[in-house]
Amino acid sequence: MEDAVFRREPLEERIARRQAELPPRTDKRSQFDQPAAKVLLILLATVTVIGHVVGGVLFAFVF
Repeated sequence: MEDAVFRREPLEERIARRQAELPPRTDKRSQFDQPAAKVLLILLATVTVIGHVVGGVLFAFVF
């Protein structure tokens, strides 16, 4: 309904058109275009795992 009001093509079609315009990935690049994103992902995953382990140990001893 909203697409008819604004006369825009559906989001899926816009995404497909944009991806078709991009050149294919032929090299062995990382999935991360920005190195900071990779570092942040690893950091947050590490903090999450450590937090769960510490929380689990504390929970086991308290209860």
